[in-house]
Amino acid sequence: MKIRNLLLAAVAVSAIAGTASAAVSVNVTSYFDPDLLPTGQVLLADFNNPGAPETVLLAGYTLTLSGATVGVGEGDAGYSGTLPNDPTNYLTVPGGATATFTSVSGFKAFSLYMGSPDTYNSIRFIGDGFDEIVSGANLFGGDSSQDWNWGARVNFSFGGAVVKQVILSSSANSFEVDNAAVAAVPEPATWAMMIMGFGAAGAVLRQRRRVVGATFA
Repeated sequence: MKIRNLLLAAVAVSAIAGTASAAVSVNVTSYFDPDLLPTGQVLLADFNNPGAPETVLLAGYTLTLSGATVGVGEGDAGYSGTLPNDPTNYLTVPGGATATFTSVSGFKAFSLYMGSPDTYNSIRFIGDGFDEIVSGANLFGGDSSQDWNWGARVNFSFGGAVVKQVILSSSANSFEVDNAAVAAVPEPATWAMMIMGFGAAGAVLRQRRRVVGATFA
């Protein structure tokens, strides 16, 4: 494990914003634990089924693989690195390939368990009026030395913006990740139900106040 990488990982960094007012904030929530998710996030994809790698665990989200593969270790594909403390299947994005998560309702935050990132790895976040790329150079300075002795969960938030698409890519072999998680933006129908619920609760409280404040002869 590189002390340089650990020190850099402890600092939250932001992607360089273009014309967007918000940037992507990056921070590490845990080391060496693929299953520990950030507070408020739920598992989106675990990549444990190579027979159906494009399946995600949450309704309203899709995953499209263009050249990316699901497997374990270098021997499975010939170009995959390793993920420390992760014996299960994971996603490998080789050079020239992509893996794209899409949601109509959107992402408030997104996280991945990943091996030490290379400078040629990148993640692109696209939303309404929002388009930011975080490269491996922004993730702990990148790991051009190919030191794969550690893994970490990396969490991305968007300064209040709603992201609709997350694209993982790499210009060379490879980018290895597992256990994608998301803090979802509620569907419009969910918002309506919540508002109705708040309204009903308010009506009950108002009725209770009238009963408590009533006088009886």
